[in-house]
Amino acid sequence: MTDKQTATALLKLIEIMATLRSPHGCPWDQQQTPETLKPYILEETYELIEAIDNNDTFEIRDELGDLLLQVVFMAQMFSEQNKFGLAEVAESISNKLIRRHPHVFGNANADDHAARWQKIKQQERAAKGKGNKLADRIPANLPALKKAAKVAKSLDNNLQTIEVDKIHDILRQLSLVTADPIGSKNDLDKLFGNLLFGVVQLGNSLQLDAEDLLRKKTIEVIAEIDN
Repeated sequence: MTDKQTATALLKLIEIMATLRSPHGCPWDQQQTPETLKPYILEETYELIEAIDNNDTFEIRDELGDLLLQVVFMAQMFSEQNKFGLAEVAESISNKLIRRHPHVFGNANADDHAARWQKIKQQERAAKGKGNKLADRIPANLPALKKAAKVAKSLDNNLQTIEVDKIHDILRQLSLVTADPIGSKNDLDKLFGNLLFGVVQLGNSLQLDAEDLLRKKTIEVIAEIDN
């Protein structure tokens, strides 16, 4: 597909969404708000991830379309309020990409890219009046495992042997608590939380995505149960 055909296809999608939201459009689409779209955005994202796992090109294409629809849908709502439209959304991310890649679009040295990336992100947050503390930088609605992984990345990277030893120690303590008839539930909660975070830390030191691996393993177990 040529650039002109791509632009034509995107304009067609924008026009369809505007029609659906118009007074003569679809009652369901007219009633939606950014708040009501949140579950659909999450659902479409997870369906796209599943399509990627399946390595199904046509499924990936269709799921990308469903996710793109959510972006166009949301932009249309704000366009109706004269706040911004899809053009401003595209311009915003284009400017961000250029700003964060001075080694590509400027004269910066690519060797310092990682450190510069973080510095630029901090500058962007400061310009928006946002803090740069860890609590400010991690989305509140991230799944617990994903959030733990982000926190683990901010800690000093220990040697993998240290992480494994830590997990062994927690397991030993868990064995003692569970063997005690009057073992405290608070102790169990704390130790199990430590175990979960320790596993995430180990995964981080091995450059593994705990969230993605647990999701895939759970799918395998479901398949085994169904068989």
